[in-house]
Parts: sequence; structure tokens; C-alpha cells
Amino acid sequence: MLWFQGKSKSSPISESIHTSDMSFHQRGKLATEVNNWLNAICRDRISDLGLHAETYKEDLDLDRLPSGWGPYPSLDANDVRAKMIADVGIVFAWRFGAIVFVEVPKEMRHREVEILRESLGLSLKEPRVTAEKFLIFIDPNRAAQVEYNRLVLPSINQERLGALAQTLAQSVAMEYYEAIVTQAKGQVLSMLDRVRRQGRIAIPAMRLNSQIADASMAQAEVVGVLHLLDKPDILWNDAEMESIYMDLRNAFDLEERFKAIEYKIDTIKETLRIVLEARNSALTQRLEIVVILLVGLEVMFSLFARFHLFGW
Repeated sequence: MLWFQGKSKSSPISESIHTSDMSFHQRGKLATEVNNWLNAICRDRISDLGLHAETYKEDLDLDRLPSGWGPYPSLDANDVRAKMIADVGIVFAWRFGAIVFVEVPKEMRHREVEILRESLGLSLKEPRVTAEKFLIFIDPNRAAQVEYNRLVLPSINQERLGALAQTLAQSVAMEYYEAIVTQAKGQVLSMLDRVRRQGRIAIPAMRLNSQIADASMAQAEVVGVLHLLDKPDILWNDAEMESIYMDLRNAFDLEERFKAIEYKIDTIKETLRIVLEARNSALTQRLEIVVILLVGLEVMFSLFARFHLFGW
């Protein structure tokens, strides 16, 4: 059975859309709305913003998102769209299937996912592949620091919120690939155990080739999705947030988890290649034995014919 089926594609993602191609008016309007909303909930009180991230098996076609979704001002429109829910919060949708909600209650989260499911023609069914929660604690009297499952900031704006939402989206996307790679590793180990017990490799070459191709596809997709590990450009102008962003990436272990996924995939591919080479070697040996037997039979028939001519 193939262990990697990849993210299902509802339709090709257009590569022509870029941040500079999107409406500056649309971006500016959303930036103002987000900043006004953040100022309103943080004014004259200590606030704790709740982020909830989910990821699904399907990719999201950003071009087909329902009305109300638009490019987020400080993030690349090729990768993500956002939507303001009046007087409630914000929703982010990444093309690789991650959805991040900010201050959106559970009932509304389910409703937004249902709208996306119907609009994009996807399943987006329970159980969710992964779900992760994170808090942003806003306190003007405290210095910026990363705590367990929480980030403390003296202030926040739409740029900072976008960078934090992207980091959380990367983390849940990583969990998806960690799960499928772990499953693949289990299948390969089970196959090796069967070879050990049987003492022979009774596995079709076509199946091994398919699994090697699956591993290569998984690796390519992981690299394609997690190029978002690159630091958002907006952080170059925010020294405090740049430092916090690096601490947050370390808290989520993004680089280490990415390297671990790549290492596991490389190990799976190498193991499958070794098994395939061993199988081909065993097949070659059997063919050589068959050739030797055929040559021996030909020699015997030749000798028989010669002796028959002499009347023996």
C-alpha cells in the first residue's frame, strides 16, 4: 500500500499572484481594520489573545476562497489569505491546508471551516489532522519574552500578528508531515521484519519503486511547504520582534523538526533502495542459475546427439 498520497489538489495553485500584484487599497484597508481591532481590545487593559491552529489533508485554493478573504498586508499573497470577522477576530488560511484563528470561539471556527468546505468542494472532515493552541499576552509593563505555550509582548500590531500566525501555521503543518513520515517508517520496519522472518524478499519491484517515489514526493512537498521557515521580510524593520520570532521558532523546534523529517525520509528512501537492490541481486542470481542450467542442458543434448550419431 502506498504510504504517501500527498495533499489533495482541488485545482492548480496559480503562481502568478504576488504581493505586489494585489490591490494596495485592499491591503491598506485590512491593515487599518486589524490595527484598529487590536488597539480596541488592548486599550486600557491587559489582554490575552488566543490563537487556534488547525491543518487538513487538502490544499486550499486561495483563488477560490469566499468573499471577505483577501491578502494580508504583511504576508505573501501567494501563501496566505485573511478574513476579519467583525467584532470577533481574524482567520488566516494558508494554501497548504493550515488555518489559524485569532480570538475566534469554537462555534465560529466550526462554521468558518464548514463555509470553506462548501466553497472549495473539499472534505475538511473531522478528526482534524492536528490542532494547536497558543496565547499572546499583551502587557505594556512587561518586556517581550517567550513562555511555555505563550508569548508576552508589550504591544502588538498587524505585522507582528501575521508573523506569529505564520509561525503557528508552520508548526501544525510540521505535525502533519511528522505523522505521515512516522507512519511510513512503521510500514518500512514492518516490511523489513517480514523479510527477516521469511529470510527472503518476496516484495514486487513495482511496489518498492512506488514507495521510493512516494518518499521523494513527500520530501519535495515538505520542502515546498516549509520554505515558509524563511523569516518574514517585515521583521527586518522590527528588531524586538525579530529576536522574539527567533525565540518562538526555537520554542516550536521548527528547524530541528524539519531536519528530523528530512532525515527520516532519507532513511526510508535509503532502506527501500537497499531492499530493492537486494531483491534485484537475488533475482539476478536466480537468472544466472537458470542460464547455467540451460547451458548445461544444451551441452547434454549436444553430447547426446553426438553419441547418438556414433551409435552409442
